[in-house]
Amino acid sequence: MCLKEWGIAKVFAITVDNASSNATCIQFLKDRFSSRGCDFLKSKYMHMRCIAHKTNLIVKNGLEKVDLSVARVRKAVRYIRQSPARIAKFKECIELVNVDSKSMLCLDVSTRWNSTYLMLNVAQKFQGAFKLYETTNPSYVNELNETDGVPTFWDWGNVRRMVDILVHFYELTLRILGFLYVTSNIFYHEISTINYLLKDWMKSDDNEVKSMGERMKDKYDNYWGNVHKMNKLIYVAIVVDPRYKLEYLEFALREEYGLDVGWKLASDTTFSALSVKDNSEKDAIPLDDWYAEYLVACLQLKS
Repeated sequence: MCLKEWGIAKVFAITVDNASSNATCIQFLKDRFSSRGCDFLKSKYMHMRCIAHKTNLIVKNGLEKVDLSVARVRKAVRYIRQSPARIAKFKECIELVNVDSKSMLCLDVSTRWNSTYLMLNVAQKFQGAFKLYETTNPSYVNELNETDGVPTFWDWGNVRRMVDILVHFYELTLRILGFLYVTSNIFYHEISTINYLLKDWMKSDDNEVKSMGERMKDKYDNYWGNVHKMNKLIYVAIVVDPRYKLEYLEFALREEYGLDVGWKLASDTTFSALSVKDNSEKDAIPLDDWYAEYLVACLQLKS
């Protein structure tokens, strides 16, 4: 009923997060849409898992081992923000240590890593002010020592590493959550960017960065490590982007997944837009056939 009211004749894809209940819901919708002729490409690619949600889970996996440093900074920020007098005193410390910043301390929501990034990004600029505040306010030290303690030099080092890493994911999330422009054609680029970043971090001489990269890569591989389990519409969006086309995608897949896997996935096959073979029983469907199937469906929809 809603689809008719909204003037939607066909449903291409539905984006949801990874909750198991969503898989059941999508299957129900597939059956209903198929029975009413509202499906597209037989609903094979209808379930598009939210990239922002997957990114969120990858980041959370990387932050597990640095929770103590985050907790110490969070409690320090909370303590200062609890009263106008404390904020005024902290501002005096900022002036004394000559920190040139127009931003001010903000508190995060502990379950949302993007707000944690914003909090840490601001707080690390005021490390010197925190240290001065610590030496001039015994009550601050006493209260924080009742729990996790005050942020140490080691904690601030962890915070800076986290900020340098999280900024990539924060900016990525802003791009893919845009609603005033098309985003489907950038999904593959963003996924590839994450993969290259994680590989670089895993080679880092900094053990903390290396460890964080390894934890994130493990989670990344669960979602995007197997190219054959990914929704193929991500690739179709690249092919129909006039800046890239099929040749670029073939090159990118070989670069990202290796020559053998990438070549098998992107192997050239002769096809006709009016005669597409059924590849449902094959281990891997060539990109040409995916795109041809998409093209045929578009032509049928127009007719």
